[in-house]
Amino acid sequence: MVDYNFLYQLMCIEKLIKRGEIMFFSRLTLAILSFTIISPISSEEVEEIVVTALKRSSTVVETPASITALGSTEIEDRGISTMDDLKNIVPSMNFTNVLEAYNITIRGIGQFNGNPGVSVSTDGVFQSRAHSAQLGEMDLERIEVLRGPQGTLYGRNSIGGVVNFITKEPSQDYGGYIKAGYADYKIGKTEFAVGGGINETTSFRLSASLTEQGEGYVKCLNEGCPDQDAVDRKAYRLKVKSDISETVQADILIAETSTEGIPAPYGWLESLPELATAAGVPYIEAAAKTFKPHEVYQTPTSLSPNKGNFVNKDYDLASLALTIDTNFGTIKSITAKQDFYDQFNMDRDGTAELIFDTFDISETETFTQELNLNIERDGMSLVFGGYYMDDETSRHTHFDNPQPVFDFPVHSGFDFVHLKMNLESTAYFADGTFDLNDKTRLSLGVRRTSDEFTNKQDNSVFMIMPGMGKIIAAQTCLRETTKEYNSTTSRAVLQHDLSESSNVYASISEGFKAGGYATYECADSYAPEEVTSVEFGFKGNISDRTTVNTSVFRYDYSDFQVLQVIGIQTVTRNAGDATVNGVEIEALSQLGDLTTLNYGLVWLDATYGEFENLNGLAPTLGNQQLKGNTLSNAPKLSLNLGINHTRNFESGYTMTYRANASYKSEIYFSEFNDYSQGADTIVDLNVIWENPEETQRTRLYVKNATDSNYVSGYLSAATGGGRFGTWGNPREIGFEITRNF
Repeated sequence: MVDYNFLYQLMCIEKLIKRGEIMFFSRLTLAILSFTIISPISSEEVEEIVVTALKRSSTVVETPASITALGSTEIEDRGISTMDDLKNIVPSMNFTNVLEAYNITIRGIGQFNGNPGVSVSTDGVFQSRAHSAQLGEMDLERIEVLRGPQGTLYGRNSIGGVVNFITKEPSQDYGGYIKAGYADYKIGKTEFAVGGGINETTSFRLSASLTEQGEGYVKCLNEGCPDQDAVDRKAYRLKVKSDISETVQADILIAETSTEGIPAPYGWLESLPELATAAGVPYIEAAAKTFKPHEVYQTPTSLSPNKGNFVNKDYDLASLALTIDTNFGTIKSITAKQDFYDQFNMDRDGTAELIFDTFDISETETFTQELNLNIERDGMSLVFGGYYMDDETSRHTHFDNPQPVFDFPVHSGFDFVHLKMNLESTAYFADGTFDLNDKTRLSLGVRRTSDEFTNKQDNSVFMIMPGMGKIIAAQTCLRETTKEYNSTTSRAVLQHDLSESSNVYASISEGFKAGGYATYECADSYAPEEVTSVEFGFKGNISDRTTVNTSVFRYDYSDFQVLQVIGIQTVTRNAGDATVNGVEIEALSQLGDLTTLNYGLVWLDATYGEFENLNGLAPTLGNQQLKGNTLSNAPKLSLNLGINHTRNFESGYTMTYRANASYKSEIYFSEFNDYSQGADTIVDLNVIWENPEETQRTRLYVKNATDSNYVSGYLSAATGGGRFGTWGNPREIGFEITRNF
């Protein structure tokens, strides 16, 4: 049945633009603007990138899915070193970083909790925590961003999409690079890679990076308090490739990344005394001041009086990949062990007083095993696989109320003394592509997933009585529960070649995200989230100089999971149904031999269905009907536009100019649509100078050239009656010098 409402909404895009609701084009004419997301290109020719998004090799145009692929040249020229950089390239992708905790959404799907909706992998290893994506931010061969449910091939946590980092491979040829740079806020960065043959059958590649920041972006308003968001990062990666025999290849990966320093804390966005009244907590007048962007109060806490606000994260990965060529196909085994340590402390009340603070430590150990069999035959390509994961997490969270502000007669708090979670996940899948004729192919896939989740929890409220020390006043939750979730997901794709360089496709796919338990309260478990996606697309050349990728899609969700604040606690609940309709248009035009224009548009209509919910910030208001409200982190309109020009000099030197911009319309931060980030545009500029031998390059750059102020992360809390959020990075000017050898 035709969804006429959906078609009508598509026709409204032009009216929205003309009405000035987005105010984008007026800003766009004031700057040289950006690159969007087709295949990366050099200044002289289109770079044909081979991807492994479907667990077998194919070009971007050949792959019947919405995918952004960035090659090593594009990554280097644009200076992509963080996930925040990546979100400005992929218009349907949003990213927030709160206390160095990542939240990735694609097409409005994905949420900040222990069971995210967008999966991240490095060299084929699924990352159990999105924080570990920092492993993939140096010495990269390519980045692949798959949009839409990827449940058949990638399983759990891929209901919104997948981000794949593929690092550079070792080779027998000796070589590498060294890079040094400096930027605003006393940011110094050093990075290097070196590799070559150890013997005739074995080679290695060692990469490392160090980023130190002497000043923070965020001014602390307390006397003697250091600037916030001064975080140092260290990372290294060792890869070893060995041809054990003519048919067996071993790949070893050992990597570590660590983060330490003062992260950007939540700042006070607005003060709402009515919120405090509705939530039944005192309104804190000291927090009523409207702070400027990048200004916060951070008081040395009772839990960490010497450090105050701080973060300490460490992530380790070791993996072994075996590839075995046989007469009937290629077998690939990936065995991996991951360890993640996370510690942070934060003053959470947004005032100059020490009223409420949090101390949190979590440790996670993850073991994964994946086994695939790829079979290639005339007219047929098959992949069969199995996957196992054992994920063990222990966590201690301590909320402290050092002053008797919230109607407590004495020092009191909430102590999350014991939390242990174990997830055991098993999956089996099969996927194949079959040639129906010379121009038409049919792809079919199915996956069976079983998740067993065990939760051991002991929550207690404590009081410190004069002369008695700390005593347990009440035990709010003491339980040990086990829950099992099973699902079968499938996909079907029909693809037809219109020419040698263009095709159309139609797909239907299913996605599944397991349920779980609220960690900060003794609430019932939340149900699994399921989705059915329908997508139609076109990929290819519409002229000798223009390549276009387009898609129209619809998601239908059941038991959609939302992250909700209840008082001071963050919990996951089921919102019922949700629908996402969307259009993506991405294009690349070669304006001349040395100039390219890139442009793209993503339009989303992402809304809740019937959904009555109690606002935890204002429970006295009762249940609210949220039908028709926009999903969090799902801007109606995202745009990218840019230009890339290379100038060749008679001396052989080249100068490349890149101007990039990304626009996103209003973004809501909660299901109640009661607070939002207004429409905003981020402009990035790059100038690259390279010698004739391509052994030395200098990059000058400006990130957020217009110094736009925007909220990148958000937390509603009844504490004091206000809203808290994290500001995005301000303008940053810097340079990098790279020497290849």
